[in-house]
Amino acid sequence: MPILFHTNRLSIRLLTMADLDLFFAMQSNPELMHFIRPPEQDREAVRTRVAFLEQYAQDYPGLGSMVALWKTTGQPAASCVIRHTEYQPDKDLEIGYMVLRDFWGQGLATEIATGLSDYAFAQLNAPRVTAFVDLEHRASQRVLEKFGFRLAGRRFIYASDNFELVTEAV
Repeated sequence: MPILFHTNRLSIRLLTMADLDLFFAMQSNPELMHFIRPPEQDREAVRTRVAFLEQYAQDYPGLGSMVALWKTTGQPAASCVIRHTEYQPDKDLEIGYMVLRDFWGQGLATEIATGLSDYAFAQLNAPRVTAFVDLEHRASQRVLEKFGFRLAGRRFIYASDNFELVTEAV
């Protein structure tokens, strides 16, 4: 699978069905999913989600769910996404990220979010990028604010109440 972009320490590529075990482990982990949605215990539901995400990436080249790999070892460190908000092509591009527990506290969320935003502006010519953060997830909100996202308000989206943060192309 080709690499979409690199950050200082990571190579980012699209998620594929070959990543099902990794994606299921992440999606079923209550600690990782705490601020996103209830963990998914049904492997077939995750397989269906991965198939949908693969199709979305084919329909919208350059967009989709991704895996962040350490450049030096190829070991997965996180998953991330750049997509149309609510998967609707007439909406802003949205970024998201989920770092594996073993890699918390190493600045990867900031590195990934910065890389996704830079990619959206430079490669996809996005005029604006959005992120949604659970109201209680202050750490993720600080990550985004650190490099230029600003609070745009609250929004009920993806079945929960979130802060909407945005940044615009310079």
